[in-house]
Amino acid sequence: MTTKHHTVIFHTARSIALALALALVFCALAPTAWSAKAESAAVEITLNGDAIAADSPGVYAEGSVLTITLPGEYLVKGTLANGRIIVDCEQTGKVRLILGGVTIHSEDAPALYIKKCSPRMTIELMEGTVNELSDGGDYTDKQSKADGVIFSKSDLTITGTGALTVKGAYRDGIVSKDDLRIKSGKISVKAAHNGISGKDCVEIYDGEIAVRAGKDGIKTSNDDPAWGYIAIEGGKISIICGDDPLQAVHGLSITGGSVQAIIDASASAE
Repeated sequence: MTTKHHTVIFHTARSIALALALALVFCALAPTAWSAKAESAAVEITLNGDAIAADSPGVYAEGSVLTITLPGEYLVKGTLANGRIIVDCEQTGKVRLILGGVTIHSEDAPALYIKKCSPRMTIELMEGTVNELSDGGDYTDKQSKADGVIFSKSDLTITGTGALTVKGAYRDGIVSKDDLRIKSGKISVKAAHNGISGKDCVEIYDGEIAVRAGKDGIKTSNDDPAWGYIAIEGGKISIICGDDPLQAVHGLSITGGSVQAIIDASASAE
């Protein structure tokens, strides 16, 4: 039996004057310098298979579970065979989690759970690194309603020039219950349910993003008329999904970049 595919392609191109191009070059240099400075100042955390090595106030390790309780910058490297990172900050302040080459599998919970972080949580993908987060097919804690490999109850921003692969066997891939912004990075999401979800909004500015999902590719869910939107200003996005590639409750805007979408009823995380 032949499976039918429905393909939708969006392309937007803009001419850029020389002066603007030069300005963009100078702007691009600033984040790189800042990133190198941030990495050198960050608290270093090493994942060792089934244990975690960290020595800093606000960082607690219990077996293969790491909890961050203070705002700051944290550089994480290494592997957890079955563990997770929890961000739970009572103090107001930004948390920047720099992924410097990590592989984390959590069999029965999100691999990265941002329980509390105000005003926002940032995940930075370190240049030249490959990072992979995944989960198992069932979660033991249903009360928290966490349902994604990366699950955030706060505003979440993803940036950096490294690579991130997210594999969601339970339900969703990347989830924010507030705003979700992707500024850059090479991101691959495979999910049994929805690929990328932001309750209030999903904003994409740049990066290479590939989504394969059994349900919706990229979606929002807030029914407030001021929210529930998807805005794509740049980047290269490809989606294979079983339902809607871009599911926005209140508005879809594509002003830059490109989106290629294939609707395939047989799509799954594999």
